Amino acid sequence: MNYAEKFLEALKKGILILHEKEKEEHPRIIGKYHPSSIGDCLRKQYYEFYMEETPSEEKLVIFATGKGIHEIITKILKESNVTQVEASEFETELDFGEYKLHGRVDIIILNVDSEKAIVEVKTVSKLPKEPLQKHILQLQTYLHALKLNNGILLYWDKRKGKLETFSIVKDDNILNILKERTHVLHEHIVNKKEPVKEMVLKEEFFECLNCEYKEICKPLKMDIEEGSEIVVLEIENVLLNTEKRKEACLKELNLDLNIDLKEIDSSLREQFFNLYYSEKYLSYDEPIHENIDKALKYYMQNKSLVIITNRPKKMKKATIDQLIDLGIPYEQIFMRNDFHKGLEFKLAIIKLLQLSGYKIYDIMDEEKTLKKIKKRLNL
Repeated sequence: MNYAEKFLEALKKGILILHEKEKEEHPRIIGKYHPSSIGDCLRKQYYEFYMEETPSEEKLVIFATGKGIHEIITKILKESNVTQVEASEFETELDFGEYKLHGRVDIIILNVDSEKAIVEVKTVSKLPKEPLQKHILQLQTYLHALKLNNGILLYWDKRKGKLETFSIVKDDNILNILKERTHVLHEHIVNKKEPVKEMVLKEEFFECLNCEYKEICKPLKMDIEEGSEIVVLEIENVLLNTEKRKEACLKELNLDLNIDLKEIDSSLREQFFNLYYSEKYLSYDEPIHENIDKALKYYMQNKSLVIITNRPKKMKKATIDQLIDLGIPYEQIFMRNDFHKGLEFKLAIIKLLQLSGYKIYDIMDEEKTLKKIKKRLNL
């Protein structure tokens, strides 16, 4: 082992020791839960309580990065002469009686009007357009515990070096949500019963994919046997030919029928896709009988059909009606959220299906997309 390798080993060991010390300061006690987690999936919190996983190297590095940024922000604020730092890493507790939320506030500042405010710092890879709900719940916990009215969520983009802040005001309605979530978590932990798969119900599948407990949880387990063979189906230009719908949308926007959508103005492109992914011209879709017959043949061979489509959730009812008309006996349908990219969404669902114990027998999608999926998944 050369000097550089020894250095790296020492660094990794030091981060792990720091992480273990942090854990020792927050022992797992029934009835005492963490504000930083209360907005996360309740099932994940249950697993963390009873079967904690060893953190990956990536998570340890993220942990160390967050610690460092918290410390430097505290130092920067002290040097600014604009605001006064009254406390940092300040322990606090929101007591609900039988159960409580116990954590540490990142920073408490005293602003120019001599009014206290709590600053919660989050290191991220991409700045959100709105504050994340789980971060709001964490900050609201501290505001209610310390009986303060104002808080600031600071997002620190560690990739692009950008900052974003959101003002958060203490909200009594959120106090009720915090109490209810803590109660539900407490009851499940006391009774050693797994909570519902919250992120699946919310269709936040990327949260599931990034969860260290996904193999235990099996998030997309369906009412079919583990090990069952699945055929993944797209609807657009696989079960239904959508060319006439596309043409109708282009005509309405006075666009050339042969135009490359990638080349048009982003605003106009957004108009096109809002129109295309609506019900206005959905009746123009035509069945692709060859692919429908192939899917039905798979079904007769005891393969389970799962729909993973680029169509957004707002089209769900109309899409289900189309599938009924086509006679497609699907097991489950997954539809893209507006903020998901089509390919990444499909890859996430396929990976989660595999992690949930199913075998991918075939994927029926447009040729370009199919090649990309198979390359990314080594199929």
